[in-house]
Amino acid sequence: MAALDLRFDILYALAARDGREKALFGNYLPEARQALARSQPTNALPELWFELPLKGEPWLDFHALTSREDLQPNMEFSAESTGGYPEVFRWFASQKSVVRQLALSWDIGSGAGNPQQPAIQLLTWNYAPDVVCGFLEAAGKASSTDAYRTFFDSLPEDWFPCYTGVFPAREEHFLRVECVPQERLLQEYARDPELLQRHLEQVGLVDAVPSIARRCSQMANTPFKLEFQFDVNSSGRANPTFAASLRFACPPGEGDWQSFGATDATNEFMQSVQDAGLADDRWRLLPNTTFAVRAKRNGQACTVYCFPAFIKIRWRNGELLDAKTYLLAGEQC
Repeated sequence: MAALDLRFDILYALAARDGREKALFGNYLPEARQALARSQPTNALPELWFELPLKGEPWLDFHALTSREDLQPNMEFSAESTGGYPEVFRWFASQKSVVRQLALSWDIGSGAGNPQQPAIQLLTWNYAPDVVCGFLEAAGKASSTDAYRTFFDSLPEDWFPCYTGVFPAREEHFLRVECVPQERLLQEYARDPELLQRHLEQVGLVDAVPSIARRCSQMANTPFKLEFQFDVNSSGRANPTFAASLRFACPPGEGDWQSFGATDATNEFMQSVQDAGLADDRWRLLPNTTFAVRAKRNGQACTVYCFPAFIKIRWRNGELLDAKTYLLAGEQC
């Protein structure tokens, strides 16, 4: 077994042990291994995200994120090791410091798309509309650049679009943008949901925006960071599907950015999610997916780790849909 595959199996086994595979992950480990095999542009272990539902039958979608620092401009890439996107990885490897990671996202359990054709997303460190449009062109989605620029221009001040993705297997036009409001603005949202309502309407949300804004205001009034995710139509406006995520720090947390754990803040928020019918009680297993284990590999000490990084709540046409979690796993040497 290749060293990278062995490291993945160790991470998965630690996260899924003690009955958590059956309750959280479902029976999708073979598909996750296959997805990883097609997400290995280098010998470095990608950052891994396990996407898991919090109610209904358990399933697993899989995300592999390659960091720019692991690539060199003169590297060769194959379709087999890049999810079918060698030209995007070549483009990514030639970029400077503004780009952060390139993600391949595999719908192996949710059935949302073709499990053989992943989505691809660009994560950036800073505002970079020209760079994002270059990514869209490299991904064969030059037709989405006007929509992205229109959406970017509509964003409220102090919203940072940290992530842009295209999902070729889902429909002809599918552009997703994740936005991070700055801390000052989150404090205002916690006090004033009407301000958040105006900002959501500004980018194109229409259905039940007051009730969405009220729930997101409650989420802003937690010690966790809040992000918004939009599906953007071809006119550059937000589609009716919208998501809000709380992001958690890798323990121990820094300052007021806290980790997901058995705390009053976590329990209160997650109980409200369960009471709304968006989750069952499997969320109580999530703190036990957290670990950081030191190991030696090729004479070098590394730490393999995992922790719940996000809880995401989704709406469609103003109606609450469900809640999901994302476990973030990887190694640090």
